[in-house]
Amino acid sequence: MTSFSKREPSLPAESYETSCANVPSVVWKRFADGVELRARLFMPPGHSEKDFMPAVMFYHGGMWALEAAEEFVSWAVHLASRGVVCVLPEYRTHARFDVSAEDIIQDGLDAWKWLHHNAGGLGIDQYAITLAGADAGGLMALNAAMQPMVQIRRWWKIGSRDELPLQPASVAIFRGIVDVMAPEARLLNVKSEVSVPDSVNPCALLRRYLPPLFCAHGMADPLQDYAMREWFCEEWRSLGNEAELVLSPNADHTLTHFAVNPTVFEQILLAWENFMAGQGIWPRSVIEENALMT
Repeated sequence: MTSFSKREPSLPAESYETSCANVPSVVWKRFADGVELRARLFMPPGHSEKDFMPAVMFYHGGMWALEAAEEFVSWAVHLASRGVVCVLPEYRTHARFDVSAEDIIQDGLDAWKWLHHNAGGLGIDQYAITLAGADAGGLMALNAAMQPMVQIRRWWKIGSRDELPLQPASVAIFRGIVDVMAPEARLLNVKSEVSVPDSVNPCALLRRYLPPLFCAHGMADPLQDYAMREWFCEEWRSLGNEAELVLSPNADHTLTHFAVNPTVFEQILLAWENFMAGQGIWPRSVIEENALMT
């Protein structure tokens, strides 16, 4: 049996269910006490399991204290129309379940492993999967993408060698948490609820051979200082990895919400599309230079 109880869904969660009523979903994780976690699948027009398409798994924000499952629906609708499969997984949060930060982060890692394992049956290229997220969701995407090197020992040889762990084609964060010890991350309770906080802290997981990173942040964000993301991207690059930072002077904490500031939203989305095409992960046809989302 699992050691958590389910709470009543909040109004935003119900609104999300309504807006995604016609979007197919699958159970990606099931617990012994009957609790199921589902993933919404936003597919390109005419998509089938025989296709071989790039994909993005979005981890929503809300700092695990709010239900924000609807946050990336606009992103998913747009990218699916351009040929990118988008997956919005449900994961446990403090808002709905009696779980620890360690449980939540494990859900993020398990969701990534599930998608990679089942990519073929969903018409997804398992080598073109991107993990993306906002605030605490950004932390989850980074943690899954930055797993430590795997030490391999050969019984017939002296010593060992390091091999790369399972990692996505790229990772994208939008106002993402990059240091669980920073004051801005106190609501996550990582320091008190994770046995070894550094094991999930992006700042402590920086190393060589990480996937390309796209990072966007609003310079007018009153809750999270853009300078921390700036530093993180510099450190990422200093280790020989690819990173692009997009700082929007006019964006605040709502930069992921199309309905709040469509101009900022579209500028960031276009920058991300160009970055992904430049990395060879998305085809150039994804980019829609002059399109306005209506």
